[in-house]
Amino acid sequence: MPSPTPYETLADLAERELALVSALQPEQLVELADLARERDALIATLPPVPPADARPALVRAADLQERTTGVLALMRDDVARALGGAARSRRAARGYGATLPSAHRDLDRSA
Repeated sequence: MPSPTPYETLADLAERELALVSALQPEQLVELADLARERDALIATLPPVPPADARPALVRAADLQERTTGVLALMRDDVARALGGAARSRRAARGYGATLPSAHRDLDRSA
């Protein structure tokens, strides 16, 4: 079996990136960063104009990158919602705390 072209390797890296992002676990952040460095190093070696036979691999890589961007956008939206909920909860707790007698407010702050 012939070795993959750099463009096929690029598409394979995009596939790995999508898999990592889709099942992201905190311990995989290092692997994801390593993969990004590997991809950037590979791209730096490619000619400015790819050969015609690289088209299928580049189309595959672009599709995978678009899917990865979509997954990241969903994750970003989930984090934004969670942060918004935490801020609302914090404001509500402060509101309830303001109704406590002053002796209890001091006790609440020290907890």
